[in-house]
Amino acid sequence: MSLVATGITVGGVATAGAIVAGASAVGSMLMGGFGAQTEDEKAELERLAEQMKQEKLDLLAGQKDLTLSATQSQFAGGQRDVSMGTQVGMRNIQTGAATATSRAGLATSGTIEQQTKIQTGDLVAKYKSDMTKLVDTRSLSRTEADLSYRKGELSAEEAYQSTLTDIESQPTGFLEGMFG
Repeated sequence: MSLVATGITVGGVATAGAIVAGASAVGSMLMGGFGAQTEDEKAELERLAEQMKQEKLDLLAGQKDLTLSATQSQFAGGQRDVSMGTQVGMRNIQTGAATATSRAGLATSGTIEQQTKIQTGDLVAKYKSDMTKLVDTRSLSRTEADLSYRKGELSAEEAYQSTLTDIESQPTGFLEGMFG
């Protein structure tokens, strides 16, 4: 039995250290009595299984951190874009109103003010809508990262428990190895 054969991998690839340790453990078990393992070998295999589980969890945590960092970066960029677009829109509204007022005179200034209020209200509504979308997208991305981590965590635990079961099923001692 090797640790690679039990399906324990880190990020889809068995680590070189685990392969060497697993091969070494298998070799010493075979030399110890026709497939039997000593209590020390069993404890070492259990330690290696725990180590591989922890490495997988560390990789998952790193992946989650990268995803959350990318999500925050995208949010900040989107927030800048929305704010800049709103500022440009406000300047355009103000410039348009000033130009219209200078051409029309006082007789139509009330109409121009009303038009400016409507355009400003529309721009503010668009800003709120865009920001709500950004916040919702960031929240969804965070939730997906959490779920992905939990799924990986459960997978790591399942593989670990399966490996422990395989280790427990191996005979311990010479007589168990000969007649088991």
